[in-house]
Amino acid sequence: MKAKITLLTFTAALIAIASSLNSCNESGNGGKVQSTGKPGEILVVATKPLWKSTAGDSVRTFFAGPAIGLPQPEPLYKVVQVEEDEFNRLLKSHRNIMIMAIDSSLKEPVIEIRRDIWAAPQRVIKISAASIEGLKSIFGQKKDEILNVYDNAEIDRLQKLYSKTININGSEAVKKKFGFSMDIPADYFLAINKDNFIWFRREANRLSQGIIIYAYPYTDTIAYKPAKIVSVRNQFTQLYVPGPSDGSFMVVSDEVIKPEARTITLKGQLATEIRGLWEVRKDFMGGPFLSYTLVDKQSNMVITLDGYVYAPNQNKTELLKEVQSVLLTFKLAQK
Repeated sequence: MKAKITLLTFTAALIAIASSLNSCNESGNGGKVQSTGKPGEILVVATKPLWKSTAGDSVRTFFAGPAIGLPQPEPLYKVVQVEEDEFNRLLKSHRNIMIMAIDSSLKEPVIEIRRDIWAAPQRVIKISAASIEGLKSIFGQKKDEILNVYDNAEIDRLQKLYSKTININGSEAVKKKFGFSMDIPADYFLAINKDNFIWFRREANRLSQGIIIYAYPYTDTIAYKPAKIVSVRNQFTQLYVPGPSDGSFMVVSDEVIKPEARTITLKGQLATEIRGLWEVRKDFMGGPFLSYTLVDKQSNMVITLDGYVYAPNQNKTELLKEVQSVLLTFKLAQK
């Protein structure tokens, strides 16, 4: 069954949401209550029969699917279902809401994307169709775009939180060395500052998060190839990211789980995103990493923005999203 909104109009809706976000935030929450709910959680409003149907199965299965590039399987999001008559004032303040509805008057399935209806910041997606099969079909077609709405909302929340306390000296070091800006949170410290390489670290009990930025001259499009990106990363980390024991160093771990790459557009630039695992050679540390590689045409340099997590015996999806939110604050210099 054909959806009422096309991919083009769905993308336009996302752009409209993003653009309206800035204007609304200028006046705070606009009188709305502060949103609630845990990071990485979606509240689904649906009747029990609908939730137990094949349409509900498709939603549960998708969001329970494993996040890419983690050492152990973790769900994309935790999904909590409530009945329509249980969807009270308290639950309406949840940060991420999905509403599933059967409407026999509809000729085609409809997806509505709204923000800050009952609280702020908040993302609400309503999926309506005349039948269970219609709901299942439209969700199957648009599930990746729906995931992006929630992912972008979570990243936006984190960036607003971090913007309240910035490591000014760290951010200035990035701008001085690479010519672009990035908001480094205050609880990250500058660990290494070498030619064309910077390493920031956040250390807590049995938890480590890192931001690595490095650059080298651009020569040809091989710079976008995953094999080249992994090779260059290993060269830099072997030089500048030591492990805890003598002679140990960080490298990409690709013997069991291969890094996954995709080509994306990032801040208007062609980029390669890689998600995978790292390990410390000659030691027993490891975890997930995420990187973006692009070319700064003004400086003719290949730039890689890299974030990693070390958190043994802990879930890492949200921790990796935290470093991702820092990476995505970067802005290339204006021409």
